[in-house]
Amino acid sequence: MKAQAIFITGRGRTEIRDIEAPDPRADEVQARTLANGICMGEVSAFRGTEAAPLGPAGHEGIGVVTKVGRDVKRVREGDCVATFQWSTVVNLSASSVSVFSKPPADPAAFIAEPASCAVTAWYSYGIIPGDRVLVLGAGYMGLLNIQLLGQSPLSALAAADVRADNLTLAGEYGATELINSATPQGKARLDELKQKPFDLVVECAGAAETVKRAGELTRAGGRLAIFAWHHEPRTVDMGIWHMRGLRVLNSAPMIGADWAIHPFQRAIDLLERGVFDQRKLITHRHPFGDAQKALEEASVRAPGYRKGVLLFP
Repeated sequence: MKAQAIFITGRGRTEIRDIEAPDPRADEVQARTLANGICMGEVSAFRGTEAAPLGPAGHEGIGVVTKVGRDVKRVREGDCVATFQWSTVVNLSASSVSVFSKPPADPAAFIAEPASCAVTAWYSYGIIPGDRVLVLGAGYMGLLNIQLLGQSPLSALAAADVRADNLTLAGEYGATELINSATPQGKARLDELKQKPFDLVVECAGAAETVKRAGELTRAGGRLAIFAWHHEPRTVDMGIWHMRGLRVLNSAPMIGADWAIHPFQRAIDLLERGVFDQRKLITHRHPFGDAQKALEEASVRAPGYRKGVLLFP
């Protein structure tokens, strides 16, 4: 059968192409995509700072199973599952597909891949009850981290960001101290906290300044987690990292993940329980046919923009 997919064809360019969607193999299921998130990975490819994928873009999908291979037992037609690329129809390996207990009323708010990144990262953080934690950067991914950390046994959870609206949400999700790092008062507070550094600092902003501050705000022997994807080289004071004996964690969402914990399925379970709640995080919704405009808006990130999602026909 014919399907359609979105390709990033060059810097600032997208194209919707017809593709073949063959029937699923015996061990596969076929799903119709309902919604798919716009990640900063796709934005970077659109901007030209990262290589564009050879195939269809996208990896944050949710869809409904329409066909099941003859050997598949645990997944049925009508099941809602996590999908990947920006294609109207996708085939998935039945053995690894992650399944929702029921179709969500608002599929856009249940894209699971970003939440699975927070699950994988949390696993790497080595949380100890009573930890003091600082999250630097309370954008979309920072707020997913805060939603999970806010339900952890911490003695303090501070959040720093340059946007007041992000900090408001951080407070709703469990942050015990909110620091606006764009203000003189916020900068002074971060300097003050160097005298009482944190057990764990999670860098979620992807900026040179936050990487620098992260090392200064982590206690001797503490953990510094680089969660954000940095698309440019950074210069850091390795002397601080060395003399404090920091454990520097590259909490990359996919690489090095312990797949035995099934982060996708755990993320779905936590979404269904309400531990993750993306209703206020998804700020922009775009029809599938408006992918060019959607990526342009994601690149500009105007005030109020937090996360965009493509809605499929």
